[in-house]
Amino acid sequence: MPRYYFSLANDLSFDDIDGLELSNLAAARSEAIGLARDLMRLQPERRDWSGCTVRVSDDEQNVLFDLPFLEAEDG
Repeated sequence: MPRYYFSLANDLSFDDIDGLELSNLAAARSEAIGLARDLMRLQPERRDWSGCTVRVSDDEQNVLFDLPFLEAEDG
């Protein structure tokens, strides 16, 4: 199973060094959306998420996609 890495980029950056084994890219996208939503829920006082993204990479550090937090907002 492929391993995906979920790094955060905003005013502070966090590089995922462990990653997660997931079945495919669609599962990685769902995980990235869940991560962004969880972080937005943990900091409800923060109103501007426009500069925050989840960067998803593979084992060879190839960037597969960037998911802006605003694309992950609940309905």
